[in-house]
Amino acid sequence: MLLAVAICLLLLLNMIKTNREVEALGRIEDAIKEQAVAFNDLKTTINSAEVNQILPRAIDPVIAEPSTVITFSSASPSVNRLGLPQQWQTAPDAELPDDFSPGGTLVHIRSAEPSTFTPFVSRASYANDIHQDIFEKLCWRNLEPPFEYVPGLARAWEISEDGLELTFHLFENAHFSDGKPVTSDDVIFTFDLVLNEQIDAFGRSLLADNIVKYAAIDRHTVVFHMKRPYFNALGICGNLLWILPRHIYGKFDSETYNTKIPDLCVGSGPWILESWDRGRQLVLKRNENYWGPKPAIQKQVVRIITGELAELQEFWASNADLIGPTEQQWLEYIDDPRLAELGEGISYYTPMRGYYFLGYNLRLPMLADKRVRQALTMLLDRQAMIDQLRGGLGRIVTGPFYFNSDQHDKTIEPWPYDPQRAKELLAEAGWVDTDSDGVIDRDLDGDGIREPLSLTLLASQSSLHQQYQRYIQVQFANAGIDLNIDQLEWPVFEQRLNQRDFEIIMLAWTGNPETDAYQIWHSSQTETGGSNLIGFVNEQADQLIEQARQTMDYNSRMVLWHKFHAILHEEQPYTFLFTGPRLAFANNRIKNIVRHPLRLYNSNGISLRISSIVRK
Repeated sequence: MLLAVAICLLLLLNMIKTNREVEALGRIEDAIKEQAVAFNDLKTTINSAEVNQILPRAIDPVIAEPSTVITFSSASPSVNRLGLPQQWQTAPDAELPDDFSPGGTLVHIRSAEPSTFTPFVSRASYANDIHQDIFEKLCWRNLEPPFEYVPGLARAWEISEDGLELTFHLFENAHFSDGKPVTSDDVIFTFDLVLNEQIDAFGRSLLADNIVKYAAIDRHTVVFHMKRPYFNALGICGNLLWILPRHIYGKFDSETYNTKIPDLCVGSGPWILESWDRGRQLVLKRNENYWGPKPAIQKQVVRIITGELAELQEFWASNADLIGPTEQQWLEYIDDPRLAELGEGISYYTPMRGYYFLGYNLRLPMLADKRVRQALTMLLDRQAMIDQLRGGLGRIVTGPFYFNSDQHDKTIEPWPYDPQRAKELLAEAGWVDTDSDGVIDRDLDGDGIREPLSLTLLASQSSLHQQYQRYIQVQFANAGIDLNIDQLEWPVFEQRLNQRDFEIIMLAWTGNPETDAYQIWHSSQTETGGSNLIGFVNEQADQLIEQARQTMDYNSRMVLWHKFHAILHEEQPYTFLFTGPRLAFANNRIKNIVRHPLRLYNSNGISLRISSIVRK
């Protein structure tokens, strides 16, 4: 009996002890939880302090003064470069529709494809659009006036008082799509690559003519030293080159880089080149390892379809979300009920649209006299071309600068359409029809043999361009000029341009809010690598370009650009034809399209700049 009572007492005491231990353990657990919360708060504070230490200031690229907040492009104000979680970004100030869904595939169409996507080797605008999705630059240009530069891979920069030294500070969490970090070593490698004369790199002259040296100060800091003050030094150092990974591209020799890696594109941007089926399509997939915010769209498919009618049919069948209609298609369908039901049409002027021109190879005796070139311009009724061939979509241009910019001299009047005066100028230059065969002729080299004014126009294939070409051919024939048309696919056309193997070319240049005329117009850029395709050499023009580039005062620089504009107007090395609005047909699956003065906007880099897509 006593033993039973003792056992019960021991059990009771043990239960009391166990309860106390449980209570004690509970208090310990609560204390641990409180400490964990406190630790997380402390960690957050430390991280915030580290972020503030990493990202202390953004430098205004205009006045090089520090500000308190890093400002990104208006195309991406929500860009999160701190490495914090963010699944997608949306259009600025846009509310998402109720049926918004991240993911899905955007399909757009190109009528041609470049022969290579190798960065800096390819000169095609098609490749540049893809590069903009895959690669990144140290800084980007804002989409809103005054179109200043804003952070890209560089979180901030300083410009010395004399404008000769620029220091860039990279984001320390930036990395390439394979997870390798972006460092100053990659920046140095990229500039070394482009400056290597064994590499067939576009843009080398801009670097070589302006930058005397550059160096990595540490893992995330690069400094550039300029040869002389330059108004767009920030653009040259920060916005000209995509930054390439050394560990990928550094293993190739120059021959391999130039010709044998046409589909290799590895960058730090929000998209990855998944596949390229030549002649059919190119597929980009979202970079799930992107160090910034991921785009809302999961994939982009760029289909290669030759022929404007075929492109339009694909759009009507909802097999393409975005197309760039021709002017005729725009005029025919902009009020069509089918378009209103399926989507919308978008039209807007932008400096990036550039201008069309006829370029004359000034190396040839037939085209060396400016009176001949002035005459060729006056033979063309450019307003009639706009009205009759473009349905009024466009306006005549008189020079290479955007007509809505201060750089453009609005006092310069276009050369008039005056066939009679054109014939007089040709006669003054010695071109008359002496054998009554309908073609004017001249003894060019003094050997007593008169040569006919027979020229060939080199142009890429396009139904609209064919109409331009036929019109030009007829107008020239009326003045006794024999014009042949040679239409080529883009890769062959580009090769002929690079070899300077042409007489007259029909082409278009894109533009910028303020365009540096050096690459296209300076006499040093006449050979391969430069864009002075026609061989324009003018000492006064060279001096004005050089002076304008070193003039930091905006108003003074505009005066110099106007003088340069006047020289081009007088010399007519180009017949400046017209500019037109950018046109787009967009399927209504695409939402929140935002129009900026520079371009349409999307979350990250599609040519027509959209922000989100709705899945059906």
